[in-house]
Amino acid sequence: MKFNKIFLAAAIMLVVLGMGIVVAEDISLGDHEFTIPDGFQEVQSTDEMVMLSQDDDHAISVMIPQAVKNSDDAINYLESQGYSFIGEETYDADGKIVQQQNYEKDGYTVMAYVLPAGADQCIVVYTIPSSETAPEGADNPVTTILNSIH
Repeated sequence: MKFNKIFLAAAIMLVVLGMGIVVAEDISLGDHEFTIPDGFQEVQSTDEMVMLSQDDDHAISVMIPQAVKNSDDAINYLESQGYSFIGEETYDADGKIVQQQNYEKDGYTVMAYVLPAGADQCIVVYTIPSSETAPEGADNPVTTILNSIH
């Protein structure tokens, strides 16, 4: 009887430990920190860039290139990387003015978000297949980064 209680207690502990607690993970990039969106994981990082991936077709890059000090520099930087500019808009993300620039490259829609991060310009690039509609607001995983970066 005592063995059954011990076995039951151990089984319950395994289930509880296996469930885990979902906690948003923060990541540092240079002097800045931001929260990784749900469903994404870090796959690569350097001193100026962090690459996050959800699957083979959905990726987010967060960059703070030293050569980019304003939004015009950001546009020039992305175009120099082979992105074709298709439109832009500006909006407020939790008190930060964000310029969203949309590009196409290799069958993908690439949404680049440029925002000031202190003295730096931060570029967040979200890539999805061209066949998909770009998510907006809380449905867009980039919102988590834009609202949390500091």
